[in-house]
Amino acid sequence: MVKMNGRPGKSKGSPTGGDKFEQEFYTTAVEMASMLRSLADEIEGRGVVEASAENWALGVSPREPLKVEVQYKHNPSRRELEFQVKLKENP
Repeated sequence: MVKMNGRPGKSKGSPTGGDKFEQEFYTTAVEMASMLRSLADEIEGRGVVEASAENWALGVSPREPLKVEVQYKHNPSRRELEFQVKLKENP
């Protein structure tokens, strides 16, 4: 299980109902690296991939192909690189 560490930020929706749930977390580099390693281990295990925080736990049994989106925003005063991993049970 991937334990979501760090300080919770904005949240949208409910993890127990509705169509969509989103939660932001603000972490240190060490916390982020630990979460990514846990995620990689869960994906390589080819079973259920689960994420949990203080008030919720969610999981899916992802099927290939897995999807990652990379987005880069180039603003001279504020550059941003975003990775979005999508794990779907029925891609």
